[in-house]
Amino acid sequence: MLFKNDQAARAQHQAVRENAGWYRWTHDLAEVTGKDAERFLDRLFVGAITKTPAGRSKYTTMLNEEGRIIDDTIVMHMDQDRYWVSTLYAPQFLRWAERHRSGYDVSCADITAQVDMYAVQGPKSLAVMNAMLDRPVDGLKRFAMLDAVLDGAAVKIHRSGFTGELGYEVYCRIEDTKAVEASIRRACDAAGAPELTILEVYVRSLPVEKGFALRQDMYGLTPYECGLEWSVNLEKDFIGRDALAKAREEGPRYQLVGLEYLAESYEDIAQREIVYRYGVPCGFVRTAIYGYTVEKNIGFAVIEAEKAVPGEQVTVGENASPAVITEKNWL
Repeated sequence: MLFKNDQAARAQHQAVRENAGWYRWTHDLAEVTGKDAERFLDRLFVGAITKTPAGRSKYTTMLNEEGRIIDDTIVMHMDQDRYWVSTLYAPQFLRWAERHRSGYDVSCADITAQVDMYAVQGPKSLAVMNAMLDRPVDGLKRFAMLDAVLDGAAVKIHRSGFTGELGYEVYCRIEDTKAVEASIRRACDAAGAPELTILEVYVRSLPVEKGFALRQDMYGLTPYECGLEWSVNLEKDFIGRDALAKAREEGPRYQLVGLEYLAESYEDIAQREIVYRYGVPCGFVRTAIYGYTVEKNIGFAVIEAEKAVPGEQVTVGENASPAVITEKNWL
């Protein structure tokens, strides 16, 4: 847990907001290959994978047959008939893919152990990247990739990240990771950009301030209940499409909202803690964290749609900890 007076966490958080910082990101990677890879992934995800050219990526969600989120990912089009799926849950993704693979000429594999990734994030991250790579990345658009060389190691640069700031991801072969990390460390040290060593800073405190949710925050909701309607393409077929179309017609039952905790500490608040409105349960907590830029205890909650009104006062848990419903983005 992070608290207001945690000076180490505060320093790492603010470095990314004001300058830059870096960290090794321990997510999973699944690789999907084969002549039907594009068509197969288009079937698994709500976004139009067929409209994602090689060298580009797309944020999208994967639904069950009931039209509810079971994962959110970045799908990266590496080259013809080859995609990477960036997820925190590669084994679950692969089981789901295998369940639906019949009739498609594709192969799916967990390549997490073969590829390493580092993130350089913050408003000054571009200068750091240009100082260490063999080519500038000024023209790289968000969710785009390019090949580069870092001190002799071949790397892939992906303009992306989970902090809400300008940022880049550096992918390398696992056998090159020590050399790549040493190069990143040197460049970041020269720029006064520290290594982020506190997981909750780059997984929760930074993202939550900007409204970035994890799968566990959205799990079991529809994209419409999470504010992700922009990511859905109902003009194509995908698993859960009919159920999702029906859910859109009926309107959301719940909403993923921001929650600002008004007590001095959120220490006694846990996931699934019940949220009460006038003493009546109306939802539950999904996360709670301290945001060092906004100087507030903040997080996400799932609230009954008709009661998910920004500014509405609620209480959390048996101790009736005061809170207020907000938009999901505090910055």
